[in-house]
Amino acid sequence: MQALIRILTSIVLLLILSVAVWLPPEAFVIILAGFLALAWSEYVNLATSAGAPPLHGLGALLPITCAASFAAPDPRTPIVITGVTLLLSAGLSLAGGRQHPKLAIRGTIATVGGICWLGVLPGFYVALRYEPRGVALIVLLFAAVSLGDIAAYYGGRLFGRRPLAPSLSPGKTLEGALFGLVGSCIGGFIVVHYWIVDTAWPVGVAIGLLLGTLGQTGDLLESALKRAADTKDSSSILPGHGGVLDRLDALLFGGAGLYAAVYFGLL
Repeated sequence: MQALIRILTSIVLLLILSVAVWLPPEAFVIILAGFLALAWSEYVNLATSAGAPPLHGLGALLPITCAASFAAPDPRTPIVITGVTLLLSAGLSLAGGRQHPKLAIRGTIATVGGICWLGVLPGFYVALRYEPRGVALIVLLFAAVSLGDIAAYYGGRLFGRRPLAPSLSPGKTLEGALFGLVGSCIGGFIVVHYWIVDTAWPVGVAIGLLLGTLGQTGDLLESALKRAADTKDSSSILPGHGGVLDRLDALLFGGAGLYAAVYFGLL
């Protein structure tokens, strides 16, 4: 039953994301902002439980502002906006915790780190969506990371023997991680070979490997945060999956990796 719930939730999420990708870029940014607001709320709860309370409430506007700034035509805009946002958030965090200096320092680090994680990294999705081949690039990201996630989950359940990072996530195995990378390579191959036809298929496999590796890195990062907060999921909003942050963790790092590939002319 749990597996069925997980699959049904995945289908609903896939439908929502598919619609969002095909909408105009402005609508894509608005939908992304909604997901980021939920993710920030979950992040605040996790970080607070771990002893490093970041800015909450309207603090969610800070990462959303950073992400949205990547839609600006001038490439200097997100640099300026992000710099100002990080400085502002650090000042607000320190001022709000001045009665407890050690807690304020931890909270400031959590706030700045959270904005980089849930503001700067999603910004690369915004930048990719505004590319001429934006839809294909976002689909490539989703395909590589999602197929990698599915392959890792079922490959680990069937063949997993050796723990990958037991101190961070006891359930993850080396075998599952390898299956995940293979799944990501297949996802990259399919999208590049059948959609981005002006790019050689080995590039698609390499991009899939890159996105799969980054996705698993992001997954482990969130696992470390949940471990510190002594909880299994970031929330229970998504049946069978946990929270929004549990679904975004593997996707966030991939956006930066794919944008780098586009920037350096690999795609």
